[in-house]
Amino acid sequence: MSLKSKTKKLIKNKAMRPEEVCTDFPSRINIEPTNKCNLRCTMCPRQDLTRPVGEIDMELFSRLADEISRQAPAEVRLHKDGEPLLAPHIFDFIETIKTVAPSTLLNMDTNALLLDGEKSERLLDSRLDVLLFSINAATAETYKKVRGSTKFDRVTANIERFLEMRRRRGYVWPTVKVQLIVMTETRNEIGLFKEQWGSHEVDVLLIPAINWGGHRPEVQSLMEMPARRYPCTFLFNSFSINWDGKVSFCNVDFNHLGVVGDVNEQSIQEIWKSPAFERYRQLHKQGRWDEIDLCRDCNYWAYTRNVWYPHPRKGWM
Repeated sequence: MSLKSKTKKLIKNKAMRPEEVCTDFPSRINIEPTNKCNLRCTMCPRQDLTRPVGEIDMELFSRLADEISRQAPAEVRLHKDGEPLLAPHIFDFIETIKTVAPSTLLNMDTNALLLDGEKSERLLDSRLDVLLFSINAATAETYKKVRGSTKFDRVTANIERFLEMRRRRGYVWPTVKVQLIVMTETRNEIGLFKEQWGSHEVDVLLIPAINWGGHRPEVQSLMEMPARRYPCTFLFNSFSINWDGKVSFCNVDFNHLGVVGDVNEQSIQEIWKSPAFERYRQLHKQGRWDEIDLCRDCNYWAYTRNVWYPHPRKGWM
């Protein structure tokens, strides 16, 4: 089997969700604590960011948490664009969600650069359910190439310290995941990455690079694309709130190109059921994604299950 075939087999999707199509309320809500970041990664469109940089207001977050408490979505993710540990109220956000909606699966992504001993203690003291470490390299050389940083050893040491602190406490939470984004620069490090982290109490994730709504077309070749395109299920189960309250119809909307509402003025449910949001869903159902700038050349849809077209042997998926 060729290296490309092996890579495609290893990084085969799909993103499984409790419900694929939700009508009344999203099953997953992404809330952006901040879009500030301390890295400049090659696979990220950050250098083309034109929207303002800031962090979500605590009062607004509390209002969102109140609505979430009444609806109890399956998952809340404290991440979109940026590094959550740069948000000054990130631990308050975690505590607020888990207090008002304890049954909601709460997860957060971090690049672990800022994960010192104190922050590790606070995360372990919190009720965070899932913590994903976005490492994206197995060697210092590749880390510098991909992430523009010489801090690879610090990152791995921070994660190992966190895992040791969790072990000493006898905790099984939060669930820890370590991630490698598979692309040209990292594909030859898949085996080494799995070897490095496979002996730890973590889930090792190999994630195909996305092209950010066509903004990074060079990463498409490493994604195993289905033979036939289908509607993106993220439009039917996921909700993305930017730090300023603007709601994007897609999580890859890094520049306010697909805003469908504003939670400063509307509820999550109102925006979820709004004509603005529904318009994008209908365009996808009708196979008219070419009419949407963020969707025309995107490969993010391939992360989701095909619940729309019959499988040639198994019928409807």
